[in-house]
Amino acid sequence: MEANADYVRRGFRLAAPPLPDATAAALSSPRQHAVTTAKVPRRTAPGLFTFRDTVEGSFDLRFAALKSIGEDRVNDRELKLLLKKKHAPICYVWCDPCPWMNISQGIMKTLNINKMVESGFKVKILMADWFSQMNSEISGNLNKMRTVGRYNIEMWKATGMALDKVDLVWLSDEIRRHGDEYWPIVMDIARTNSVRRIKRFCGSRNPYAIGKLNVDEIFYICLQCASILFQKADIWLLGMEQHDANLLARQYYKHFKKKNKAIAVLDNMLPNLLQYPQMENRRHPAWAIFMEDDKEDICFKMEKAFCPPKLAEGNPCLEYIKYIILPWFGMFEVVQKKGNGGKKTFLSMEELTADYESGALHPADVKLALEKSLNEILQPVRDHFGRNGEAKDLVEAIGECYGAD
Repeated sequence: MEANADYVRRGFRLAAPPLPDATAAALSSPRQHAVTTAKVPRRTAPGLFTFRDTVEGSFDLRFAALKSIGEDRVNDRELKLLLKKKHAPICYVWCDPCPWMNISQGIMKTLNINKMVESGFKVKILMADWFSQMNSEISGNLNKMRTVGRYNIEMWKATGMALDKVDLVWLSDEIRRHGDEYWPIVMDIARTNSVRRIKRFCGSRNPYAIGKLNVDEIFYICLQCASILFQKADIWLLGMEQHDANLLARQYYKHFKKKNKAIAVLDNMLPNLLQYPQMENRRHPAWAIFMEDDKEDICFKMEKAFCPPKLAEGNPCLEYIKYIILPWFGMFEVVQKKGNGGKKTFLSMEELTADYESGALHPADVKLALEKSLNEILQPVRDHFGRNGEAKDLVEAIGECYGAD
């Protein structure tokens, strides 16, 4: 859970760190949540679903919206039963506050949350700030982690997330007010699982970890699992980093014969942009696209990106198009170099894949088109942090928290 110490200030941005470790979430009961609702002018980002007033609308559309977030990582039967039972299920979304944000945490999360809002779900983002106490980079300072969380929220604001229809819940507030409910769950999880099993989960959560695990890392998975169980949620939107904690949570329900367990939707995860063996280097700057990247960064990363000709499966550039570009714009436009063909617009991944695997699309043309599309998505974010006073102050505060020069 340690952040990279090698931060470099460049304008409003901090240099993208290596692959981040996972961090955690929250829990509840019939009580009033400590909730902050961000009120911002609503603007609909390009490519977002527009299922308005779907509480009275199509069951199929609401089901499709959730399926599109997690694809095969959704239990269809459980989800259909829930949607038939409740018109406006409560969906919690896990967020580990982070001083950098890759494009999955920024753009993909915006797309997914807006889909759920437009589909009639009651969405609450859980800011897992409490786990900052395990982060030595900021000396376990909760106030600093709050600043990081506010920076993440400002980033979502710049992307067009429907924050005026989303509740923001801080885990530290929940635990402080309702520790009498939280800590017994933590102890139950620790008591009913072996050290060997917990260590296996920790290794899965952080496959890049080297050496022995500290006690806090072993205990962390119990805290994370308890945080998922604690909230009164119908659905949890989790990253793959929370997959093991969710499995522990399901075991907890089974062991203690608890009812009304929440359904977990695990969102899609973008692959490493680099080819083996470069992808093994966790300090390589081109492994992912970050929300703070400028045009030069995007150009550099696209030059390094792995994009094998005529091969769609396992192609990271095509994955970025599938999960970021097509959902955002509703299309992907390729301007091919002279001799490669003319300009072509793709409206579906199937169409793009067919042309690419046939050799009709050259990898260099795809990468140039992807670079252009990524810059179009990120330019409003750059403009926001370049012009908005509050956003600039947050960037300065982040630099102070992590000792950026």
